[in-house]
Formats: sequence, C-alpha cells, structure tokens
Amino acid sequence: MIRSKKMGKYNIKIASNLSGVGTHTLRAWEKRYLAVVPARSSTGRRLYSDDDIEKLQILNELCALGNSIGSIANKDISELKSLLSKMGKTRVVTKREKFKVSSSVEVNNSLKKVLEAIGNYQIEVLSKEIGILKNSLSSRDLALKILSPLLEELRHRVELKKLSIAQEHALLSMVKFHVGDIIYESYENKSKNPNSLSIATPSGELDEFDIILFSLLCSHYGVKFYYLGSNLPLAPLIDATKSFEANIILLSIRSDKSKSYIEQLHKKLDLDCSLWVSGAQKISDSQVSSSENFRSITDLFHLDTCLKELGQS
Repeated sequence: MIRSKKMGKYNIKIASNLSGVGTHTLRAWEKRYLAVVPARSSTGRRLYSDDDIEKLQILNELCALGNSIGSIANKDISELKSLLSKMGKTRVVTKREKFKVSSSVEVNNSLKKVLEAIGNYQIEVLSKEIGILKNSLSSRDLALKILSPLLEELRHRVELKKLSIAQEHALLSMVKFHVGDIIYESYENKSKNPNSLSIATPSGELDEFDIILFSLLCSHYGVKFYYLGSNLPLAPLIDATKSFEANIILLSIRSDKSKSYIEQLHKKLDLDCSLWVSGAQKISDSQVSSSENFRSITDLFHLDTCLKELGQS
C-alpha cells in the first residue's frame, strides 16, 4: 500500500525554525535536488508536512556530519535514518534542542580544531567543523567566539607567510559559504525595528570579513541590514542607502587611505542618517570624528553593544 503524503501545514518560516535549515537553503534544496517538494496552498505558498520536517531535520544532521546534499537528497526517510545510524547517530537533534545544548558546546575545543585544520590546510575538516558550529551556536556566538578569532588568526598567518594569499582566499570562501544562508535568511525577516543599516567597506578596502561578522550580529538582534559588500564606490553606497531608507551606514576600514572617502560621505549624508565606522582610529584627525552623527566602533564587542541597544529600540 502506497503511503499518501500528509497534508502540509507549516509555512516556510516555521519549517525553517523546526528543521534548522535556513529558508534560502530550503528553496535551493527544492530547486536543485528535489530534496523536499512541499505542497502548495491555493495562493502558491509552500506548506510543509510533518514528514517533510522530519526529512529536513535528518538531511540537516547528515550534512553537518560531512555528507553532501546532492548525494543524499533523494533518499527516503528510512534510508536516511539508516545512514545516520551507520555514522553513529541514533536520533536527530532538532534545532530547539541544539540551542538548548549550545551553552555546553566547548567553544575553545571547537576553535582549537578549526585552527588546527587551518594550520594543516584541511579544508574539508574546517568546513565540517564550521558547519557543526553554525548549527549549534547563535549567530552572535558564531561571530564573536569562533569566526572573529579565526579570521584574526588567518590574517596573522598570512602576515607571517605561513599561509599564502591563495590559501587564505580558499579558506575564507568556505567560511562565506557557511554563513551566507544566515545573512540571506535575515533579509526575509520582517523586523518591526525602526532602524536599518547599510553595511560595506569603502573603495580600495577589499577585506569584507569584518562586515560579514557585522551582518551576523545584526541578524542576531533582529536589526534590519543591507549587506552591500566590499570595495564599494561612494555614489552607489549613497544611492543604495537612500533607496533602502537606511538610517545608519556601517563601514569597516583598515587603511588611512579611506579618510577622504569618509569625509566626502559625511558631507553628502542626510541629517537623519548616522555614520558608524569600525577602524576609525585611521581617521582620528578628521573633522568627521567630532561630528554628532558619527560613531567610532572600537571593536566587535563594542558593535555588539550598540546593536543590542538598537534591537531593543
């Protein structure tokens, strides 16, 4: 007897919360691999069943253990459970349970594994560890306790020539892959918070990983943001900020060459728009630094405090 599929009853946001799979990833898995194809409402909205949620939970767990979604997407639930059992797992830990145990995750040990993987240039090991941590920690803890020290260590090893620029880019690309779905998922959250940020680096500033961390913190506090990327010319930044009606521009700078850019930007800002700059010590002698609508972000923990205040407003 063929078992009929249960009627869907969860929209994509609830399905994401229950399964631990980001909404952006849910759509990608459906489109590319037909991993789970939910029913549709009369208006075309996706509706996921309990069976869909169960399969997504198992797929998510197996991917965190190192399996590629393409190799397991079309297996049925019984096959996936069997594979999970062979890998030493007797049951799936749901997203709710993961957040309950997140406080017991030994972050220092996890970070040690990640740094060892970097030292040995073991991209697969690094990818697996980051994937597990992404599913175990809040976006705030992931940014502050794992990725921030990880990226600083990467920069340090490149300076000491223990890693090549090519190796650094390969490792950083992998990190971007893992955190990308968190950032894109945040775009779909309709926050009622009145504040929104444009996040970028100025022209000539190619290092975008600080602003990725900034975006993760915004996501954690439910503050709306627009990730505009690195090396952004002045005019597109201003146009995008006006278009999105953002009231804060958050920039990361690592070079004093950005001083002229910051000064020109400040002159063109609307009165109701604030300018926050991480790395502002590079432009400490600028008149901008004494302006009322300017804020110097001293470090990631300072930004965390500022965003927490925004999230509560």
